[in-house]
Amino acid sequence: MKGNDDGFSRRKFLEQASAALGAAALGAACGSDGESNAGGAGSGGTAGNAAGSGGAAGSGASGASGAGGGPTDGGNPTQVSVSVVHRDNLDEAVAKAVELAGGIDEIQAGDTVFIKPNAVNDRALGTFGIRTNPEVLGAVVRLVKQRNPGRIIVGDRSARTFPDTARILDVTGLAAAALAAGADEIYAGRSPVDAPDEWVLLQPLHFEETWGSAGGLLAMRKILDADHLINVPVCKDHRYALFSMSMKCFVGAIGDATRGPLHFASSTAGNFGPIGRDIAVMNQMFSPLLNVLDVTTALINGGPEGDGTDAVRTTPGLICASRNRAALDAMGVSLIKLELSRTTVPRADPANATLRQQSPWQMPQIVNAGLLGFGVAGQDAVTLLFDQVADAAELERIYRS
Repeated sequence: MKGNDDGFSRRKFLEQASAALGAAALGAACGSDGESNAGGAGSGGTAGNAAGSGGAAGSGASGASGAGGGPTDGGNPTQVSVSVVHRDNLDEAVAKAVELAGGIDEIQAGDTVFIKPNAVNDRALGTFGIRTNPEVLGAVVRLVKQRNPGRIIVGDRSARTFPDTARILDVTGLAAAALAAGADEIYAGRSPVDAPDEWVLLQPLHFEETWGSAGGLLAMRKILDADHLINVPVCKDHRYALFSMSMKCFVGAIGDATRGPLHFASSTAGNFGPIGRDIAVMNQMFSPLLNVLDVTTALINGGPEGDGTDAVRTTPGLICASRNRAALDAMGVSLIKLELSRTTVPRADPANATLRQQSPWQMPQIVNAGLLGFGVAGQDAVTLLFDQVADAAELERIYRS
């Protein structure tokens, strides 16, 4: 893949990663939305964060197996932009959010672009906030199409309990929206058991704690082979991982067996640190050019499923974007915190108290992204760019808290 700004191709990375894996075991070291696994392996946690406890994920560079080879999202962890945009027209909202976040000029004629939505399941069809809004996905595809790439691939691997990804993409309207907008291929990821050649075994930094017995993590080959990756997650809370946004969305890009060891057992016991670390470790394998967060609807309680009696959703009507996943997820958490402060939640889910009480910068996923080298230096390193957002001042206050 052509990285954010380092010119390092995915193909070159795969060659070097294969050589590294053959030379030595890398000594330093998430399920999918809607999945629960009581048998999480390992017991580590996060460093310096009130939401979890245990050992740190580590510090320093993102590791030899970070796809694209870039040490951070967007190149410089001390100069990061996050855009927050409101428009009634979603194409205009996406275009403005992407422009403010730095644009996609790196995409050149003939390049292959992989666009990854959240296509986790087919729960509560027609209900927004569970999956990426098809209209938002279509707007992203149309914007990418303007760069005249050689091929646009839209794909995902849905939850293990919803294994027919082709059907999920179909019945949710995601496939139709992508094709209508100009996508060349809809890629429904298959199980590594059925299609082993579609997956690549990688060893990101600190993989051993959770995935040591498996020898690494399985990453989606289609993503690794593309020149550019654009991530289009949805904004929702997650009873096991606190939230599912940019970083958690990449669970859909790892193999089924790789999802199994995620630390769900720890989070059900109230310790969100281990799964937050796992998600950050996993994210080292992917280097998105841009992340576009769909906040047209926000699931602020009862996630990730969003179809239970505890589900609460609001309609902020926003599109957010950034080259940095951690910085963008901190904005998504800020949005959820704002919505929780003014919305009645009849039955709080296990993530609710932490989301209400902790700073976005204390969330384990975000803390561990910084420790692993693809986060940001802190909230002061982020420039927030609002456009026609009524709650801009309050969101800025929460983000900086």
